[in-house]
Formats: sequence, C-alpha cells, structure tokens
Amino acid sequence: MSGGTDSSVAAILLMEQGYEVVGITFRFWEEGENKHLEDAKRLAKQLGIEHIAYDALDIFRKKIVGYFVDEYLTGRTPFPCAKCNNELKWKLILQEADRLGCEKVAMGHYTRIVIESGRYFISEGFDPDKDQSFFLWGLTQQQLSRIVFPLGEFHKTDVRKMAADRGFKYVSEKKDSLGACFCSGDYRPFLKKQLTEPDKFIYSGNFIDEEGKTLGKHEGFPLYTVGQRRGLIHLNRKVFVKEILPKTNEVVLAPLSAMYKTEFLVKDYNLVDEKLFSAEFDTICRIRYRKQNTLCRIVILDDNRLKVELAEPLESIAPGQTAVFYRDGKVLGGGFIL
Repeated sequence: MSGGTDSSVAAILLMEQGYEVVGITFRFWEEGENKHLEDAKRLAKQLGIEHIAYDALDIFRKKIVGYFVDEYLTGRTPFPCAKCNNELKWKLILQEADRLGCEKVAMGHYTRIVIESGRYFISEGFDPDKDQSFFLWGLTQQQLSRIVFPLGEFHKTDVRKMAADRGFKYVSEKKDSLGACFCSGDYRPFLKKQLTEPDKFIYSGNFIDEEGKTLGKHEGFPLYTVGQRRGLIHLNRKVFVKEILPKTNEVVLAPLSAMYKTEFLVKDYNLVDEKLFSAEFDTICRIRYRKQNTLCRIVILDDNRLKVELAEPLESIAPGQTAVFYRDGKVLGGGFIL
C-alpha cells in the first residue's frame, strides 16, 4: 500500500471479495515527511485492517540506488523499477506473506495474470494508457502463482469512481506518481548528490563523431544517455547520442540515420518458457514503455544472454534499459539490453 489511489482501491476490492487483507507499506526512499506512509496507515485504519510499515531503506539504497548510480558511471541507462521488481520488492512482499501466513499477495498494478497450458503469463491490462505489464517481465512462475492484480480489468477512471462511490473521496483525487520513487525529475542533480566526490567521476570530455573526430566539449559522460538529442552542442545539423565511451570519457554523436539497429543482445533475462520461441518473426519486442512494438525473433545464446533480431530497424536502443517480449498481449519474458 503506497497510499495512492490504485493500491488503496485494490485493498478495498479484495475485502469486498471476501479476502482477509493485511496492508504493507515499504519504506524504500524518504526525504522529509513520509506522506505516503501516513496515507496508507490512515486508509488501513478506516478499513479496519492490520497495517505493517517495513523499513527497507538501507537495502533499497544499496541494491537500487547503488545500481542506478553505477549504471550511469559505466555508460548505461538504468531502469530502476525493473531492477526493484526483479530483485527487491516482490521478494520482500512474498517473504512477509510467508511470515504472516498469507496465501496471496496483491498490488494495484493495471495488468492481469492468465494461465495457459499450465503456465502463468503477465497480460496487458484493460486500460492501455495505464498498462504496467512492461515492468513485470522478471516475475517467476512460482511468484505469479501467488499474485493477484485486482485492477487489471478496470480503467483508471473506473478506479477513481470506485473510491469516490465508497466514500474515499480523498483517495479518488490523489495524483499519480511519475518516474522512479527516488528520482522523479532530472537524474543529473540526483546523481551528483549521491557521489561523495562528483568531480572525480564527472568531468569534461569530448563529443566525437563516428570517425572519432572531436566536435566539442561535454560536461561528463554520465550526464548523457543513448538517444539524447537536447542539451548537446550546436551544429548545423541534428545529432543524437549514439554511444557512450566511459574509458575515454567520450560521447559519440551521430545523425538519426545512424541510430538504427536490426539486432541487439539481452542479458539477465527471464522467460516463461524457451520453447515458446521459434525461428519465425512471431514475437513483439518493446524497448520502451509507451506503444512501441516491433516484430522480432529470439535466439537463445550462452552465459544467460539472448539475441533479439528485429524484422525492421529500431532506433536508440540504449544499453541498460529493458526489452520485453509479447505475443497476443501476453508477456513471454524480458531482460536488460546489453
């Protein structure tokens, strides 16, 4: 329970369905007053359910914020929500469920779980603008067997109305959270703040073209991401960040035509079943959360890597981000772009 509209309505619906509900709020990141925790406690009290505040501040800083910083310092673009889902949040809530004797766990995600041929699949939610299946590719079959998503078959407008109709007007009017919970705006000031000696890691270097010719000066390679177009240098043509070279502190700039690739590698992947993939271009690959779908085929390699071969070129494929594989609206798996 984050204290927001979605997790609050999820708890309300579960109670109406006859479940005995325990609410838990993870303290992952706090600066100043923790209004989310107080809102979650308030709602739990109104519902008459037990509420637990779980202090995960230290482990979150080490595992997620540490990863976030390290990725930028190695020239990649991190995806902290996927990392947290895979390695922290779901593991913690299932551990607490075991401790409390709870059979199921639930969150207020706009996604569904379907079972086909004995396998569990994350499936797109009914609300295309709120669908969160893209973030959940790392969930295992064992985890999915215990998860409930009460909001998967609703639109956000329906959820707000349900809260208001049940007398929780303040819940229905809460704003949606955007971005990472610890860094919702420009990541650059946050990154510098996390470094005890920022000048040791972030200092001026060269923008270069694809042939290695110097084009101008940049402020430090961790402050740039693949695909970036704004905040570079003024040339008589449009250029994008094509590649980041940490060893030489160089940032490669190129025209849009040079940003396209027809294949890329993925590491640390999770698949529902490798047998679901064939030599055919019958899988949808999505490398961005919002409405980008490209036909592909998956080739399983060694060392927990796989190759994604695209049916048509795709631009600005950023190392460190995630690739998620779909078929018929179901998530077949995903991993981190290498």
